[in-house]
Amino acid sequence: MSYMTMEEQITSHIAFLKNEQIAINELQLDKGFIRCDIVGTSGRGELCYQTKKTLLKNGLIGLSTWLRTKGGEIKTHKTYGLSSSWKSLNDNQEIMFLTDKQEAIKKAKFFWDMSSQIGSSEYLLKKGVGYYGIRFRQTDYGKIAVIPMKDIGGEICSYQLINANGSKRFAKDVSTTGLLHMLHQPINGFPIGLAESYVTAASCFETTGMAMVTSFSSENLKLACLDLRRQFPESPLIILADDDRHLTENKGKCSALKAYEEVGMACKVVIPDFTGYPGTREFSDWNDYLRENGVMATREAIKKLLDRS
Repeated sequence: MSYMTMEEQITSHIAFLKNEQIAINELQLDKGFIRCDIVGTSGRGELCYQTKKTLLKNGLIGLSTWLRTKGGEIKTHKTYGLSSSWKSLNDNQEIMFLTDKQEAIKKAKFFWDMSSQIGSSEYLLKKGVGYYGIRFRQTDYGKIAVIPMKDIGGEICSYQLINANGSKRFAKDVSTTGLLHMLHQPINGFPIGLAESYVTAASCFETTGMAMVTSFSSENLKLACLDLRRQFPESPLIILADDDRHLTENKGKCSALKAYEEVGMACKVVIPDFTGYPGTREFSDWNDYLRENGVMATREAIKKLLDRS
C-alpha cells in the first residue's frame, strides 16, 4: 500500500479548488478562512475556503478543505497521507502512531498543572522525607504525592503517583524511559547523586546536601546517568544504589554497576551495608539504612564509601 506525500495532498487540494473555478496558486494551511476570486475576475474576494491539517490517530496527516462555491453550495475535499518527513511507505513498514503518545503527554501535563502545590503525602511522612519539586492530590484513598517526570531538558512528559500505602502508578500510555526528576537543579562541576526512588533521593539529599535526581527505576539508571553526564559534563556522578538482596537477581546493585561501567570516569557507586540484617525488601535502600542508623551514621557511611572508591 502506498500513501500520498504532503506535496501530493496539497496538489490534490489545489486541483479541487481550481476545478471549482477558484483563482489559486498556493494553498493556505491552517490560516482560517481565505477570501478568493473566481478565475477571470478580480476584487475583494467574494468566495472563501479553509484548509486544515490534522494528525490522525494512525500517525498519518489529513488535509480537509471546505469551500463555499459561487452558487452558495458547500463542498469539501479530504485526503490523507504521510507528513513531509516521510517519502514513501509500503506494507512491510510500520506507521508511527504519534497521536496517542502526544495526547497522553498532554493529559499528563494537565494532570500536573491541576495538582496542588500545597499539601502533604501520607507515605512520604511515614518515610520521614520532605517535599522537593512535587505536588499533591487528596483522594478517597488518602493524601497522594505527585512526582513530575521530565526529560533532561526539563519538559514534563509524565508523572508518578505515590499512594498512601506506598504503591506507585504512572501516567497512562507514556513511556518512562529516559525520564527523571531533579529534586534541586544541579550545578555543573558539583557532585550529582542519583537514586532509583524519590524517597531514597530525598533521604540522601537531606543527609548529604548533595543535589539528587531520581530515575524512577533501576532499568532507567543508565539512561539517566548518560543524560546527566551530557548535561553536566564536569560533575561527578554518584549512584546511591539499592541492594535488592531479596530478589533472585539483585536488580538495584546490577543496574547501578552497569550504569557505572557505561559512564566510566567521574562516576561512583555507593551501596548500603546491611550485613546482619534480614535479606528482605525492608532493608535494601539508603532510606532503610537511615531509618535504622540515623543521620550522622548514614552520612559517615556514605562518606567512607566515597573516600574508598
